Amino acid sequence: LEGIRYGLIEEICRARGIPFELRRVSREEVQDADELLLSSATKEVLPVTLLDGRPVGSGRPGPVYAQLIAGYSEAKAQSRPA
Repeated sequence: LEGIRYGLIEEICRARGIPFELRRVSREEVQDADELLLSSATKEVLPVTLLDGRPVGSGRPGPVYAQLIAGYSEAKAQSRPA
């Protein structure tokens, strides 16, 4: 299902003007990130607010997370039968 999950995230990003790039990232990039997110089939998208005991960015879910979770909510609402 990896392709489905990434495909939906890419679609949401494109619709909301969020840059999307699927690639490996270095540990340094992760440690310096303003926001970190995890995705899974059951949890959709989750913000990572602590890494190695330190806050990520402000230590709170950020604007990219807010945009992605809103996009997921819209996609789910559109896929429900009427």
